[in-house]
Amino acid sequence: MPYGDPKFTVVNPSPDVDQTIRSLRTSDYLAAAFMTGASWSYGYIVGKPTRMATASTAMALGMTCAGMMVLQNGRARLRGYRENEKEVKKYGAWAVQPEIKANQPGERFPVATGLTSPSVKPPLNWRNYD
Repeated sequence: MPYGDPKFTVVNPSPDVDQTIRSLRTSDYLAAAFMTGASWSYGYIVGKPTRMATASTAMALGMTCAGMMVLQNGRARLRGYRENEKEVKKYGAWAVQPEIKANQPGERFPVATGLTSPSVKPPLNWRNYD
């Protein structure tokens, strides 16, 4: 996940796997099926002496990759880093939304804006290094 401010409405700042799976879209399922099928096809085309074993292994790797990709995209939508109009309508917005401030024009080095708590990025304690 990106380290910065979400660009869309936050539905849940820390969704668990169950909520992420419940919020998957049809496009997520289609992407997972396509990636799994494409991996099997690639393994079948490339693995000439043992085509079926290579294709099955490639399919397992593709399914693993597809599962991680789908969970990452779903979690990003719930956290507000991707477009999430459907999730906001279905689950509602989180009570505390980060304050999105635009960077000043002309700044050479913009800084991340929003709510960053000390539990996420604790201040440096130089006394530990004495």
